[in-house]
Amino acid sequence: MGNYKYLKDNIYYDELYDKFTIQECQYWGKCKEEYEQKIKKELDPKKKLKHHAGKLATELGLYFIKGERYANKFETIHKWMDLDKAKDEKLENAVEPRGIRCLQCSSPEMTCTSRNFMNDSGGKEEVLFMLECDKCNKRRAYWENEKEWERKPTLCPKCHAEMQSSRTRKGEIITTIYSCSQCGNKDTDTFDLGVKEEPIDPNFEMNRKKYCLSQKEGTEYISQKEGMKSVKHLVDGWEEKKKNKALYDAVAKIKKLTIFELQGILDPILEKAGYVKLELEKPELQKDVVLGFSVQDSKSGRSEWDSIHELQKLFKKSLEETNWRLMSDGVNYRLGFLTGRLRGIEGEENLLKLMEKSMSLNTLDKIGKKE
Repeated sequence: MGNYKYLKDNIYYDELYDKFTIQECQYWGKCKEEYEQKIKKELDPKKKLKHHAGKLATELGLYFIKGERYANKFETIHKWMDLDKAKDEKLENAVEPRGIRCLQCSSPEMTCTSRNFMNDSGGKEEVLFMLECDKCNKRRAYWENEKEWERKPTLCPKCHAEMQSSRTRKGEIITTIYSCSQCGNKDTDTFDLGVKEEPIDPNFEMNRKKYCLSQKEGTEYISQKEGMKSVKHLVDGWEEKKKNKALYDAVAKIKKLTIFELQGILDPILEKAGYVKLELEKPELQKDVVLGFSVQDSKSGRSEWDSIHELQKLFKKSLEETNWRLMSDGVNYRLGFLTGRLRGIEGEENLLKLMEKSMSLNTLDKIGKKE
């Protein structure tokens, strides 16, 4: 790639970012000075205390602004440089239009004298080529998509009639003179295509030391911020547990059964109700533990519907205070042979969701019974 027009060295972006930091901090510094003046002049003790609080708030605000500006500095500079590099690449790779004739002398010999980013009619920044006739020096301008630039009519500020214009260029300066044929009003506009140098701020380095954190100070701020996040997360956890005490108490009381313990509890309960030969399949280790089961109905004369629904109610009651549940696909029945799947829940977050759902269902059951 050739010479860069938009991309600068890292020092340029570093200083530019710090200039914005200084501007933002100076605003808060003025607020702090205003509060200090109010404190000196205030005689009312209550108002004086209020102004002291305002001063402390601005000091704290200034501290966080400095810290956040440092924390975001390197990522922001990287984005700026990427954007300017992309503009340079687009500018250099833009293909200039060919076969353009001069409107004055019809000469096909028009040379591209410049290419610059300009805002099109939709406000989008695109590459605009300036072409000049080699014979009569008349110019035409084209966008990269080969669409000719169309000049919007300039209206006279006095009589609102359309003004005529004439342009001259000297180096990087384009001067446009607008003339109104109706009232004789004239306006002049200049546009500088060159890079403008900003005036040097003699207080820049002093303000930079005052408002921009050093690497050591910035690292300390980020470390303290992470510490504050940890404390906030801890406090939020306490508040959340306090707010949902009943839910956390319910989770604490859940019997967290292993598969072996589960079978030990279910065998006698099922046999007492007339369901025998409980067999558990090899567990599927998914998000939860999925456990297929089979059991036989030994109670003579029990219908298919009764057999299924009594077994489902038995599972619901037996597993209510444990981390196991009968899965939503229910129980299947074939000639007294019943099959289904159980789900084992692990982890505090999943157990909280389980108990929240159970408590909601219990509340709905109570409401239904009252009605």
